[in-house]
Amino acid sequence: METIKAHIFSKTNRDILSQYESISISHSVLSLTPYQVAIEYFTLPVSVDEKGRVQALMAYPHDVETLQNVQLVLGKPVRPVEATKDQVLKLINKHYGRQSDTPHESVNSTGREERYDLLSYNRTDSATTIVNDVVHEAIRLQASDIHIEPFEREMCIRFRIDGVLQEMMSVPAERIAEITSRVKVISGMDIAEKRRSQDGRIRIDEKGKDVDIRVSTLPTDFGEKIVLRLLDKSSFDYNLENLGMKPARLSIFRKALIRPNGIILLTGPTGSGKTTTLYAGINYLKKPGINISTVEDPIEYNIPGVNQTQVNLLTGMTFARSLRTLLRQDPDIIMVGEMRDQETAEIAIRSSLTGHLVLSTLHTNDAPSAVTRLIDMGIEPYLVSSSLSVIVAQRLVRKICSHCKCEADVTDNVKQDIGLTPEVILYKGLGCSACGQTGYKGRTGIYEVLPISEEIRRLINTKAYASEIRNQAFKEGLITLRENALAKLSHGITSLEEVMREIAVMT
Repeated sequence: METIKAHIFSKTNRDILSQYESISISHSVLSLTPYQVAIEYFTLPVSVDEKGRVQALMAYPHDVETLQNVQLVLGKPVRPVEATKDQVLKLINKHYGRQSDTPHESVNSTGREERYDLLSYNRTDSATTIVNDVVHEAIRLQASDIHIEPFEREMCIRFRIDGVLQEMMSVPAERIAEITSRVKVISGMDIAEKRRSQDGRIRIDEKGKDVDIRVSTLPTDFGEKIVLRLLDKSSFDYNLENLGMKPARLSIFRKALIRPNGIILLTGPTGSGKTTTLYAGINYLKKPGINISTVEDPIEYNIPGVNQTQVNLLTGMTFARSLRTLLRQDPDIIMVGEMRDQETAEIAIRSSLTGHLVLSTLHTNDAPSAVTRLIDMGIEPYLVSSSLSVIVAQRLVRKICSHCKCEADVTDNVKQDIGLTPEVILYKGLGCSACGQTGYKGRTGIYEVLPISEEIRRLINTKAYASEIRNQAFKEGLITLRENALAKLSHGITSLEEVMREIAVMT
């Protein structure tokens, strides 16, 4: 991309600003910069000259990073015209045909704004409008959750995007009650009940996309906190190849999937992508001649051709009871959302020993620890060793945004400390409009795949410690979560900060 050559007009040329209030800027020029980007950088594209350079009004034309980001969005060299922030905002609203309050801003010591909310609060908006705007924006940004949090002086609205919460908007405290009531009405809750938690559901059609929203409320000191989980069926990826597993580990996982029996166990903390991997495995196995049944809490996504059962404690449909009933439904493959107790684990294990393939999850930090966790739950070692086929431990890390990816300044000592050679180049994201200034876009998995060999089965039968099982797995070629994370780091897929956030890589 051509190096920026910023031409700042002299102060005497500011009188040309008045002409922009009367001229009409062409749609093709305005479309070069989305409205939100124009607001974010206080930039208004005005015209394109014969050399392809864009003349743009800018509030911060001397800031190199702003110029770089603007040019990145435009894809063309920029010739800035300096103007005040208020002037640029006024003209943006005029020419884009949008009326909006000045975005919330936080100012650093230099006086330049570093962050602007993608949503802005307008006191004349109704609660219906505010809730609709929040939900639509969350879907557009592919957020997984919306957090609506009441505090003493304001209500804070945050989106979880790529696994990280980001503050998007704040609303005055006097609007808390009506916004809370609006969410409870559309999700089918009792608006008069404020002393205990409630669960609800919303289903909307967003530009042809079917989006399910699970809603949960929780009483707090200043009102009810609400979390909305967005389940966009059109964006859910059921493909095994897109999980992020390397071919060798994916081959082990596939071989376990095509076995007629045994247990495939996925481990990791909440939010590590276990359910996505389970669904991808189920989708891979789905065929007209196979009966696949699941017991889940809750059902995240509906898979055509798969019988999915929702756990309901109020009616006594626990994991264990649902699983017992399901076994009388002639299943070939069973998915149990989570092994939470000894009873559920025993039924699942005995099901695998009687000719069923079982997929389930467990909360442990790594693959070998899953074995000792099952034994600690009260499962006999011989049942564990006989039933387990493969254990997959996983985490999720954010991928560096491809639009603003650049080399990271990491010292050779730090590289050596984490097990990389000085020659390895590490990367980071600067932050741009394409990634919401985060430097990241999308996520990928980090995996530790442990096939249960005959020697590992022998160790399980002797109640070996997790460390002993791990040492044997090393001898058999186990690639650990740490090693997989370092591989993705050295290939420029993710950043050092992101890997350290998920996995301790320092030796």
